[in-house]
Amino acid sequence: MAIPTLKETIAADIDLVIDPDDFAETAIVESKSIKVMFDSDRLGELTGHAQYAMGLDAVVMFARTEDLPPARKPGDALMIGSYDWTVMSWEDRAGVSEIALQRSR
Repeated sequence: MAIPTLKETIAADIDLVIDPDDFAETAIVESKSIKVMFDSDRLGELTGHAQYAMGLDAVVMFARTEDLPPARKPGDALMIGSYDWTVMSWEDRAGVSEIALQRSR
């Protein structure tokens, strides 16, 4: 049996985390149906205001970078479902994008 490469191991880990049967869900991002995971707890860590994160109309979304449109800059819009969200930050970490979003008003 061949030992998997690091790239294969990372891909398998991403598949495990971004699995709709376990942690993720399917969402329409910019008219494309993809697997995503939303995390409101991470938002508090990113903003430095953990105690206020529950009251924010914002969320952090994780998705495979390859499934997403090109990365957006802070202040740019991203359509998820039927809502426009404003990108607060967008980081690619080993093939998984971590996107902090705030609901546009």
